[in-house]
Amino acid sequence: MNKFSPLLLLSTLVSLTTNAQLKDTSKTSVLDEVVVTGQYQPQSVKRSVYQVRVISKERIQKQAATKLQDVLNTELNIRFSQDLATGGSNMSMMGLGGQNVKILLDGVPMVGRQGTSNEINVNQIDVNSIERIEIIEGPMSVIYGADALAGVINIITKKPKKEKISVNARLQEESVGDEYGFDQGIHNQYLGLSGALKNWQFSGGIGRNLFNGWKDTAVGRELIWHKKDQIVANATVGYHTDKFNIYYRLDGLDEIITNPGNYAGTPPKALDQEYITDRIMQQLQSSYTFNARLSANVVGSYTHFTRQVYTTTVNQNNDVRLAIGPGLQSISTFDGITVRATAVYKPSSVISFQPGVDVNSESGEGERIKTGTQTITDYAFFITSEITPGKKFSVRPGLRFMKNSVYDAPPVIPSINAKYSIKDGLDFRLAYAMGFRAPSIRELYYDFHDASHDINGNPDLKAESSNSITGSLAWKAIQKNMLTLTTTLSGFYNDIKDRIDIGQISPTDPNFTYINISTYKTRGFALNNNLNYKNLNAALGFSYTFLYNEYAANKESLPEYTETPEVNATIGYAFPKIGLDVNFYYKFTGKRPYYQLTTVGGQTDFFLVETSSYNWADFTVNKKLFKYFTLTAGVKNIFDVTTINNAGISGGAHTNSGATPIGYGRSYFAGLAFNWIKK
Repeated sequence: MNKFSPLLLLSTLVSLTTNAQLKDTSKTSVLDEVVVTGQYQPQSVKRSVYQVRVISKERIQKQAATKLQDVLNTELNIRFSQDLATGGSNMSMMGLGGQNVKILLDGVPMVGRQGTSNEINVNQIDVNSIERIEIIEGPMSVIYGADALAGVINIITKKPKKEKISVNARLQEESVGDEYGFDQGIHNQYLGLSGALKNWQFSGGIGRNLFNGWKDTAVGRELIWHKKDQIVANATVGYHTDKFNIYYRLDGLDEIITNPGNYAGTPPKALDQEYITDRIMQQLQSSYTFNARLSANVVGSYTHFTRQVYTTTVNQNNDVRLAIGPGLQSISTFDGITVRATAVYKPSSVISFQPGVDVNSESGEGERIKTGTQTITDYAFFITSEITPGKKFSVRPGLRFMKNSVYDAPPVIPSINAKYSIKDGLDFRLAYAMGFRAPSIRELYYDFHDASHDINGNPDLKAESSNSITGSLAWKAIQKNMLTLTTTLSGFYNDIKDRIDIGQISPTDPNFTYINISTYKTRGFALNNNLNYKNLNAALGFSYTFLYNEYAANKESLPEYTETPEVNATIGYAFPKIGLDVNFYYKFTGKRPYYQLTTVGGQTDFFLVETSSYNWADFTVNKKLFKYFTLTAGVKNIFDVTTINNAGISGGAHTNSGATPIGYGRSYFAGLAFNWIKK
């Protein structure tokens, strides 16, 4: 094993050629930032009836993120864990699983939920093409339909600007713990090109993200974290006039996760597995402004997604043969189609309407999908209205009417959002919404069996629904000269009916399936503070989330909720005269207690299980070189977190429930970015 050497990494980097110059400011949330998620038209965060969190491309670049999880990992109310068996990344938001979070790419839902968590793997999204990320917590089901029960994360991609042509490139080298070398560590490259000619715009980019896995204490050929080789690509072409805009975008992913096995048996053979993922996402968006009162927008998208398990046997002479056996070879294909059309009609300055139609269809087929090809189609009509009787107050009621081809969806989903400006710099928002999550093809029909999973689909699942209340108070406490201080207090309450979870089929059947739990609740609050003074920007946040104890109804002595805290902080300082900035990102993820029905010492009872707390921190330094280059270096996972433990506790008796993988240890990185623009 080659041990990491900063000199080796830096010399490897500088000997190669290489995304955008970094600006002097980087803020997680800016009150006057323009947002588009859920809006009738682009407008500032301050004017929006939704409480929107914005992560800028400057923040992404300064954080030296090579995957989307790097960016979201330090956000309040968002948590991650890893599924080492499949290479997936499991997310939770406001105490709800990632299957309840709608992931959008330029407002278009992504297709290709994976693993037992049934969620989009955010690490399969090209981080280099992101302009900004907009996060709305709480149900957005009226506008965006199923799966937006916990909230929406909208990835806004970079669009060509007015410059004639621009070229950007990025190279980043990173250790994996203390492992680094030609066949160890992380090696990422990206090249992008964009331009404009009269009314035409175009852009494209391609990158490779190579993670060579993490061996650490594993012996033989095995790896603790599997090797992952990703190719990402995108292309956009668009045409616009004063009233008309149309563009086509293509996003592609080719990913191979390699899991090598150890030699065993006589003669010795190893079982190697590859998880191969391919996604092609195409979207066409167009808008037209008829006049000052009426405009329309049309979106169409098609996604083709495949996931293949390819297993081989290898002997010590490196003779590779196809492995034969149940579950060793499989391929599943999913196709998703979205058609969405909306109009905005503003008869007066006081009121506006947005009617729309939304059709989403997803089909899947493969060896693991029951009875061949399965298709689910969702048809919806929705209408919202924004009423602004004065400068201080605005309210947006909405309704969504739905019909599904497979299951009984709620016929009507309501929501109402309101914003009131108490005084200049002090805004209050309050919202009620019914959330809705559809059971996916995977949960209904997909049978998933491997060394780590034995799960069968359940075609009798019901759709989840929720009643949710969210609110926030945003206060710009100080704004004078070069000093700005903002504070936001927010809270949420979710009451979920027919929540979908994994449960054992029966006491005598070791296999598991997806089941509906009668009820589940989460509630919580967060306090965020942002300070900007001259070249200093800093943020400090705190949140507390309360999670419903599903066993509280079974035993009076059990509490109805358990709670878990989070703290995050960011501090950055720029030295503009020398083109240097330093940044520190920190998050404390508190322990997460929950109750489990367990047998200890022959006694079956409800025992408290706690997932351990941990601290995470990253440090980066960015230095501009000459006119077009920026050098980035730093340390990730400063506290050297690898796993956190679960331990059951009851009357002094302890049971170990295993370790949850979080990171691969403290890592060091260096990167070089190039950005050239000709106007």
